Amino acid sequence: MRDFYKILLLGGSGKGKTYTFNTLNPNKTGFINVENKPLPFPNSFKYETKCVTLAHAKQALKEYADNKEIEVIVFDSLSSYMDMLLKESRDTKKGFDIWNHYNEEIGKLLHFIKSIQKEIFIVGHYEWVQDEGGTKEKRAKVKGKEWEGTIEKEFLIVLYANSKFNQVTKRPEYFLNLYEEDTSAKCPPNIFDKDLLTVPNDGQFIIDTIVKFSTEAYNKKIK
Repeated sequence: MRDFYKILLLGGSGKGKTYTFNTLNPNKTGFINVENKPLPFPNSFKYETKCVTLAHAKQALKEYADNKEIEVIVFDSLSSYMDMLLKESRDTKKGFDIWNHYNEEIGKLLHFIKSIQKEIFIVGHYEWVQDEGGTKEKRAKVKGKEWEGTIEKEFLIVLYANSKFNQVTKRPEYFLNLYEEDTSAKCPPNIFDKDLLTVPNDGQFIIDTIVKFSTEAYNKKIK
């Protein structure tokens, strides 16, 4: 069986993270709306869950993993999930058990996500993290120390949503960075054109490219 890729998509507010999914097939996408807010485009997904609780998010992830009609899952966002998790931890635990529960549940979520045999976009915000040498880098935003600066190690692909103002059209242009200095952006060089540093914020293009790469790699392996 071919490999299934999990894509961590990070970015600041208004940089087009969620808009990336405007092009995904509305009948074959499972959208887990942990942000619980309207989508910034008119696309109406056949499978969408607006999550009020952690239980809603976990159940939707399990159901979408098992649903054969769904080919791609979007989890938007990990940041909101962590906020809800921290609140639950503080409401139900005391002392060190708060952070033990918080860290353990993040680990369980990431482990389950990696086990799902489908492509999954995980959306999140970033923060500036400083290492022991004083170097600062954009990393996935988390609370607590155990996962600080380490979420990215769970993913092979980390993209950063960004934008620039087009002086001709007088409108912003949105794109995703495959590489960006002082960030944790990363992507295997053979998936996209090796000379590319950015790709369009087009979810379907990203999925089609990844599936093609993964399928070809698998076919070569079994020959």
